[in-house]
Amino acid sequence: MKKITICACSSRTFIRKDAVARLAASARKTGVEVALVNDLCEMCEEKMPQVHEVAKSVVCACHARAVKSLMAFAGEEMAAHINLRGDDAMIRSQLDEEMARAWDSIADEDMAAWKTQIEAMPRKTGEDAWYPTIDKDVCCECGKCFEFCPFGVYEMADDRVRVVHPHNCKNNCPACARNCPASAIIFPKYDKSPINGGEERQEQAIQLDTKTLYNETFAQKLALRKSKISR
Repeated sequence: MKKITICACSSRTFIRKDAVARLAASARKTGVEVALVNDLCEMCEEKMPQVHEVAKSVVCACHARAVKSLMAFAGEEMAAHINLRGDDAMIRSQLDEEMARAWDSIADEDMAAWKTQIEAMPRKTGEDAWYPTIDKDVCCECGKCFEFCPFGVYEMADDRVRVVHPHNCKNNCPACARNCPASAIIFPKYDKSPINGGEERQEQAIQLDTKTLYNETFAQKLALRKSKISR
């Protein structure tokens, strides 16, 4: 392991900041290069050039399906992965022998500088990158997400659906994922599997009140259109 990239996900709490600091300190202690990023979802949403380098490292972030689909959205293929959405024992079990030993010996002072760096990262509560990605390994290209979404996030072309306007997505709304018959739509920052890319089925089927959703979002779309016209 030569380099790891750790997503601190500073605007959310699903990835524990103490685990991020411990992993970073463990890697550095064993001579592994560490890149700490604020929000991998945002980097992929903006398709930043740095994502190419991230994809070549060991990506330490959310569930494997989520990170793989994020990389694919940015036009990259994930090389290796460590899942940080778990307890210390689960994270440690994914490390090589040398780094696992370092993990066990890390003291508070070893993590102090990393914790300071994490605390200094910007938080965009309610405004951070939130958008769907599609697991094409299971997607059946039915287009239900395209038909359902009132924000124009998706596009259907040549019988294939894709995310084209991620910025249009309503923050914290996973409704299209609940409407997907193949559980192919992933929101990495959601709290439950399989919508967040996890393998467990924690999310229960919810009867969608589509009429209410469309009424709410239609008003928002009109407001957005007016704001653009007035500029």
